[in-house]
Amino acid sequence: MNLVEAESVGPVEGDAPLVTPPRPPHRRVSVSLVFTLTVLIGTVVTIYMTFPARNNVLVTEAIAQHRVAQTWDLTDPTAPEARAWAIGIAGRDVPLPLASTTIIGARRIEILNRDAALMRLKVGADDVTYLIQRGRGVAPNSTDRKDGDLHAIAWRRGTFTCVAVGPAATLSTWRAAFP
Repeated sequence: MNLVEAESVGPVEGDAPLVTPPRPPHRRVSVSLVFTLTVLIGTVVTIYMTFPARNNVLVTEAIAQHRVAQTWDLTDPTAPEARAWAIGIAGRDVPLPLASTTIIGARRIEILNRDAALMRLKVGADDVTYLIQRGRGVAPNSTDRKDGDLHAIAWRRGTFTCVAVGPAATLSTWRAAFP
């Protein structure tokens, strides 16, 4: 069986039609496969290059916030003031550190287009940064990261993701302040 190519310039009227054999079936399949793979690989590469990974964004942000001087929304709040403020930012049942800590300041920040509560605490002689955000999606239950002289720990507590950052040398001292 032969096919007639409709797009080809054929013979002048009255001449015999120009007949060409059909493409072999394996060529049609291989061209389709190559085209499909090209589109698929291009899409995946574009997604990975355009959208950065969001794993441990809260830990990274907490470490960055610990290293810079802060302008606080609340300075030296009492425990009830800090609890009310944190509920306003993160929601009900927000996990706060033990009462033995002193809150130096608190401020609202935005991470991944959602509000988070950032606090600077005094635990013994150490300054510790505490970050709380209502969790969304699948996140690891806990994370540990050492960044130079700082150590960051993150954990899930109910619907919240909590991060604490403090000196690596005294991790065991300040870690006990977070239930």
